[in-house]
Amino acid sequence: MAYQARVLYDFQAVSPGELAVNEGDVVTVTDPDVGQGWCQATGPSGTVGVVPEAYIEKIGDVVGGGGGVLTQSQTISQSSSGWDDEDRWSSEDEHNYEDPAELGVQPKGPGITYADPQLSRVKTSKDPVAPPPRPAGKPTNYTFSLGKMAGGWGKSAAVTDYVTGMTDSAATLGSHAVLVTEASQGGYQWQGKFGPYTCTIGTAKKSSKLGGIKQFIAYQVTPSYSNIQVSRRYKHFDWLYHVLVKKFGGVIAIPPLPEKQVAGRFDEDLIEHRRIELQSFTDRICRHPVLAGSEVWKHFVSETDEKKWTKGKRSAESDPLVGTAFLTTVQAPSILVNTELAIDEDIGVFSKELAKLETAVKTMHSVANDQAAKYRGDMKKDCRDIGKGFKQLGAATGGRVNCLEKIGAAYEDLGSDWESQATRDWEPMVHTMHDYRGLSEGWDKILGFYSSVREKGKEIIDQGGEKEKDAAVARVNTYRVGVAAELGFFRQEMAADFNYGCQSFLVEQIKFHRQMADKLEALYRNCWDGEGGESMPPPPPQAATAPSTLPTSARDPLAAWGDSSETYEEMP
Repeated sequence: MAYQARVLYDFQAVSPGELAVNEGDVVTVTDPDVGQGWCQATGPSGTVGVVPEAYIEKIGDVVGGGGGVLTQSQTISQSSSGWDDEDRWSSEDEHNYEDPAELGVQPKGPGITYADPQLSRVKTSKDPVAPPPRPAGKPTNYTFSLGKMAGGWGKSAAVTDYVTGMTDSAATLGSHAVLVTEASQGGYQWQGKFGPYTCTIGTAKKSSKLGGIKQFIAYQVTPSYSNIQVSRRYKHFDWLYHVLVKKFGGVIAIPPLPEKQVAGRFDEDLIEHRRIELQSFTDRICRHPVLAGSEVWKHFVSETDEKKWTKGKRSAESDPLVGTAFLTTVQAPSILVNTELAIDEDIGVFSKELAKLETAVKTMHSVANDQAAKYRGDMKKDCRDIGKGFKQLGAATGGRVNCLEKIGAAYEDLGSDWESQATRDWEPMVHTMHDYRGLSEGWDKILGFYSSVREKGKEIIDQGGEKEKDAAVARVNTYRVGVAAELGFFRQEMAADFNYGCQSFLVEQIKFHRQMADKLEALYRNCWDGEGGESMPPPPPQAATAPSTLPTSARDPLAAWGDSSETYEEMP
């Protein structure tokens, strides 16, 4: 009798008649007695083939016989499998993706684990199993992980294989090698291969296809090294982000994209907000020594030919050097034990700082958002209300007091000044805090993975053979130095960003309040001392304690309240 079964591990078909399946798939077993540890099954797409019995577990009998059942993960995978299958994309950005972090074991605590694409993925507490011998006449060149899986974060086969040297490192001597060097001021730094350069995100354009049925927003991207413009949609950036996380996310904090929006995607304010944050995303990649020179990024910002664009996209998706496999491309100088301890101590200090940074960034993001909203809302409304009050008072006097109407009109204009000011001082702070919220999340994953690699390295050094120990020391130290290089880059960027952001904020605040004061001074002169203004009325009777010398209309009208030059102490 046929029954349904859930796939426990990935299985790649290497011969005709075998059925390729992924962990989590639900298949229909139609013949459990093929022999030699194999059974015949029907996959989610209806394809029939044989799979290892040890790779599946029965979940129920089939009623009515036929076909597998698509799981949510399969639906996600299929819906996002095609770059040019436009009918599988929603109109802009509501896409589903498989989590790149799930290429390894899903952690039970914070952190991220990647696996070599050629290795089996395991999420259960069971050890990965070798497939049974191939049926007669079939090749037997199947590759699988030998790393033992145990419960807890950091015990995945991918980490074990990387630390013990089983993950292929042939690329470390080729063009894919990523270099880390000692910095002149101490510490370590990434060695860039391409750059520096910039990319400009131009004005967004609304486009359509299918006779206008499907509309979308496209952003014009122009790299400085070619000055050739390419058009990219938000979904293209979203795809790129996931590819970068999948490949580099174990050691490099990938900057975040603008948040996705379900509604209002064609609202002008949202489009401009998104363009600004896409520009920041682009700037950060262009400044990173490794990301700026990555093939997928250069392809993204330069390819204009549709066929080559699609081919390059497919190549990026099938890149074998992702996750722990990417770590094998990192070449770093050898370090001594005292350097190991110093780097570990520095990373430990940073992990404590990171928790505080995450809280502070979220708080500042909220404050900046609230202030920008207040400028556009409360402050603008207050000025308009003040203006309305003065105008109403002027109308009540029959227009005999000319200054009332002028003050009312001026304050209504000041309301617009408050509204536009938000884009100059508080919104840039919002964008910066958005970036560091995303970068902090990336660092959470890096530090979790770092902890896993160190833990596995210690385990192998304590219990493994001589060869495994040597490999563990070398690879853990390479990863350690890579994290140190990324940490140095992050701190450098953070200091520059926060210094520049605070300088810009204060300059804009000074300019704004100075302009407000200038406008109020001009209003005063226009009312009582300017051309067409009223003659300045005599001052009201002075209190007994007031100075005996009264200002006259011949003096500066702003001195009507006396000389204030000695009122305040001079600031040191």
